[in-house]
Amino acid sequence: MVPTPYHSYFSACAAVAGTLIGLLFIAISVSPHKDVGAKAPLAFQIQAAVAFTTLINALVIALAALLPGENLGTAAVILSCVGISSTIGLTVVSLRDRPGRRHYWGLAIIPVLGILYILQLDSAIDLLMHPRNPSPVHFEALLAIIFFMVAIARAWHMIGARDTGLVAVVGGLVRERHQTTPTSPKASVMSTAQANTTGLETDHRAGADSQQGRRRAPDHTSPRAHKTAPR
Repeated sequence: MVPTPYHSYFSACAAVAGTLIGLLFIAISVSPHKDVGAKAPLAFQIQAAVAFTTLINALVIALAALLPGENLGTAAVILSCVGISSTIGLTVVSLRDRPGRRHYWGLAIIPVLGILYILQLDSAIDLLMHPRNPSPVHFEALLAIIFFMVAIARAWHMIGARDTGLVAVVGGLVRERHQTTPTSPKASVMSTAQANTTGLETDHRAGADSQQGRRRAPDHTSPRAHKTAPR
């Protein structure tokens, strides 16, 4: 049983979740990636899946909490199991496609999401065993806020907006500095030596071709060349 003071809160959560789900489909339609389904980029697929599953979780939890006489633990157990299976599927897809190093930070949300679903499952079991205990209900209410924040952040990335978080900004600066780092003196010396060796080989081949051409040229000083035609 959900305490009466939580009814208005879950009513607001249901309205917010429904609105955000509609906005999520708009974000997908205006995203810069034209390919959808299996052809879409891996990061885009993960962001869309995370945003959708978290919003559905918050919506169903809020609606189940508003049902009179319904134990919220049943819906929470089902949704947490679905979320854990979805997290495992995202992990398999990410490991199969082998994303680049720059996408690793975007994939860090997968284990975090798995931990949240495990905590939700633990809270749901506690709610089934102690229906009158308000602590699991309060935890489910807090999870709805966390899921909203995760979904909004993923939708922000889906539309191609830049991540202005501290970790993302510092990571971008580190990558730019790594790409623009000058080569070491040893590498420069090796490159110069290799270029000189290539130039010497080219000059040697050019000299050999010139000598061979001279050997094949006709000898205009031979006696035959000075013979005059008979009168």
